[in-house]
Amino acid sequence: MIRKALILLIYLVSLNAFCASDDGAAAYARGDFESALRLFKAQADSGDRGALNNLGVMYLKGRGVPVDYGRARRLFESASEQNLAGAMFNLAIMHFRGYGQAVDQAQALTWFQRSAAAGDREAQFFLGLMFAKGEGVQANVDTAREWFSRAANQGLAAAQFNLAMLHLGNEDDPQSEALAVKWLTMAAEQNHRDARLQLAKVHLSHIDDPMRAERAAQLMRELADTGDEEAQMQLGLMYTFGHGVEPAPEEGRFRLREAALQGFTAAQINLAALYAQGIGTVPDAVRAYAWLTVSAEHSNEAKHALDDLIAELDAEQLSAGDRAADALREKMRIDLP
Repeated sequence: MIRKALILLIYLVSLNAFCASDDGAAAYARGDFESALRLFKAQADSGDRGALNNLGVMYLKGRGVPVDYGRARRLFESASEQNLAGAMFNLAIMHFRGYGQAVDQAQALTWFQRSAAAGDREAQFFLGLMFAKGEGVQANVDTAREWFSRAANQGLAAAQFNLAMLHLGNEDDPQSEALAVKWLTMAAEQNHRDARLQLAKVHLSHIDDPMRAERAAQLMRELADTGDEEAQMQLGLMYTFGHGVEPAPEEGRFRLREAALQGFTAAQINLAALYAQGIGTVPDAVRAYAWLTVSAEHSNEAKHALDDLIAELDAEQLSAGDRAADALREKMRIDLP
């Protein structure tokens, strides 16, 4: 069973909860901000809470109007007075991020709590983050788990992922991994990248179970084929050492190189190690030197390994390695999107 450090990702929710139930929302969705503004203003003048909120979103984000944080906040406050959970969330975000004012975590907490109590899943998620990280409150894993659970049960993939990571970090619960797999699977089904990768790692930790090893390989391959550099590296190592797949060292080096050429330092270091030690290939100190030279620009680990390798090479090998490193840098530069 693996034990990973707790990983919490800020879920990039929209900076606004938006009510999409009328012609104004449809105009906004298609980018016709002039029509959306006109329609929202007419509805807001009659006190419609959804329109008040949506108009606030437009001022918050500068859609069809200049950004006006003060006006946005007043509109959200008016909608919140009518118990609109999304408007409460928007107010919380303004305090949490400091839009148009100093960051105020106490006010953010108050509005997140009100919104969360009204059922807003994004507010529930942010409460989970605050309690997990101790931002504006005393850190409390149990409370964080409770709020993540509420948001996760409403289908929020980021909450499902964070809840899974909390379970993985709980070594006292024998059911922790099973619960983590449950939530990671649900988030992965929503194409949450980190959930899919973590799920693959959990399955990979059970390498003696053919079904789980196969599932790990499948998940890694799917991610790697989308260009995910960490999955490319993991899949490369699986092929190199025959973990969950038939050993295929050449395929392993190909996958590692894919990740390394994207600038993924860990893949560069692993690729250097294969060449230096002759794992699945003939030893090649020059290639090892080239990859370590590139990765040493971002890694002390690689720098120390490079220093050790330099002591073993002659002048001709060092010169060849420097040329190879320059070629790798150029290849990486050309391949950048």
